[in-house]
Amino acid sequence: HSPICPRLRPAGAPYYFRPEAMAPPKIYTMLISQPARALSWACAYEGTEVEEVEIIPGKETRTSEYFQANPIATVPRLVEEDGFVLNECHAIMCYLGEKHTWKLYPSDLRVRARLHQYMSWHHQNTRRITLSLFSPIVRKDITFPADAVAQWKREITSPRGTLSAIEQWLSQGAWLCGDVPTFADLVCYCEIGQCLDRYTGIFRLNGIDLEGYPRIRGWLAECEKLPGYEQSHRLLKAHGPRIHARALKLMAKL
Repeated sequence: HSPICPRLRPAGAPYYFRPEAMAPPKIYTMLISQPARALSWACAYEGTEVEEVEIIPGKETRTSEYFQANPIATVPRLVEEDGFVLNECHAIMCYLGEKHTWKLYPSDLRVRARLHQYMSWHHQNTRRITLSLFSPIVRKDITFPADAVAQWKREITSPRGTLSAIEQWLSQGAWLCGDVPTFADLVCYCEIGQCLDRYTGIFRLNGIDLEGYPRIRGWLAECEKLPGYEQSHRLLKAHGPRIHARALKLMAKL
C-alpha cells in the first residue's frame, strides 16, 4: 500500500477496527503552512507521537493519489495505519485531543464550547491575515480577487475587525478561551506570529502596528513560552528573511 493511500481495514471488519499494535499516525505536512505548523506545535506540546512526512502544498497535494485518499487535497493530513484519513487542522486536533485526552482540548464544556466558537470564527477572520498578506508572497498558485484581498486587509485592523475581537477575548482571560491555553491559541498565533518582525515583518510592511493591542502583544509572548513552540517554528525562522525579501519585491511592483 502507498503511504498516502494506506491499506484499508480487512474485508468485513467494522469501521472502528483497530489492529492490536498500530504505528503512530502519519501527518503529511509543511511547516510553512500555518495550520500544519499549529498541529505540529500541538503534538509537540502534548508529547503525542506522530510521523511527520513533509510534502509540498500545491504540487504533491495535487496528485491523483493524494486526492483519491481524501478530496480535501491540502496539508495537514492525518493517516492512521488502518486506513483512516482525516484532513483539516481543526478536525485533526479534535480527533487527537479526544483520543489522547489533550490538555489543549479541555473537557470542561464551556471552555470547549468557546474553543469551537473560535475555530468556527477563525476561517473567515484570523485566517484572512494569511490569505491577504502571506499567501500572495509564497503561494503564487493561489489567487483571489484584488478587491476581496483589499477588504480582508482592512478588516484586520478595523474597529470591529479581527485584531479588535481577539483583544476583547483576551480581556476575559489570559488565553483565548479562558484561563488555560487551548489549541485555539496555537492556531491563532500561527496566523499572527508569522507576521512579526522576528519572522517575516509582513505587518510592518503593510502598516499594521500592534501597539494598540496590548493584550495581544502580551499573549503572543506567553504563547512563545509554550512547549513545542521553537520546534514547530524552526522552518519559518529559517525562511523568514527570504519571505521578507520577496514581500519587498512584490510591494515594489504595486
